[in-house]
Amino acid sequence: MQVNLPSQGQRGHLMSDVTGQFGGRTALVTGAAGDIGAATAAAFAEAGAAVVITDRREDALDVVAEGLRAKGAQVLAHACDQTDPEAVAGLFAAIRAGAGRLDATFINAGYGRYGPLIDLPFDQWRKHVDVNLNGGFLMAQGAARLMLEGGRGGAIAMNASTAATHICDLLGAYAASKAGVRMLAKSLASELGVWRIRVNLIMPGVIETAMTKSLIDDPAVRADALANTPVGRLGEPEDIARLAVFLCSEAAGYVTGAEVMIDGGQTLHGYPRWFSADYSREGADWLPHSQP
Repeated sequence: MQVNLPSQGQRGHLMSDVTGQFGGRTALVTGAAGDIGAATAAAFAEAGAAVVITDRREDALDVVAEGLRAKGAQVLAHACDQTDPEAVAGLFAAIRAGAGRLDATFINAGYGRYGPLIDLPFDQWRKHVDVNLNGGFLMAQGAARLMLEGGRGGAIAMNASTAATHICDLLGAYAASKAGVRMLAKSLASELGVWRIRVNLIMPGVIETAMTKSLIDDPAVRADALANTPVGRLGEPEDIARLAVFLCSEAAGYVTGAEVMIDGGQTLHGYPRWFSADYSREGADWLPHSQP
């Protein structure tokens, strides 16, 4: 059997940039006032999309919107608390009235706090579930319904974490809620395929953001994290942004139900232990793993 391999030029075309692929299309980014969300909104705009950005922090959202408009992007900014079903309904009503269509969505807004589960107040547990899982569901459902109305299909990328599949000590509430997001994304991918709506999951490792700053600003913790990252650096928001845009583009048109680990190889040998305790001592304190 003869196999005709693509030429070098054809290979380049197969892996071509997504620039321009989103012309005439609309992309929604949640949690857009955060580092990853803002970077992804900018990446969608650079790829030609009209961008809808949302976050519960209206002032910070306005700053992101102004920055995008200064670069010539078409932007609709709409503040929304994704744990509130009425607020989410208002967001999609605004998209329907303003943009008139929705083609891509990056569900990114999230919440996470460190602490042992035994000491975790229930309101903190509930906030993790409300923001990450319930909010993710409301946003995904609203996006899918609007895509269905348009009759053109679409793509949704959901931001989870490597903690969705690995034990992450002292981040148990976050990990549990993100594990729920993981199964939500897979279930949506299966059910929405009949409407030609693709759903994929992004699973970042340690990314340099305001959320991780309190941990990785510790020189010893940073050194430990780098020592456990085969690519030799920590992730940047733009790393996630490029992946989200790709997964929502036509270049990934045959990809759905996938979960993409983007962690610089941190999980190749299991999950790095950012915190640890001496199990031989009952009641031992949990400390950053880099400390003796």
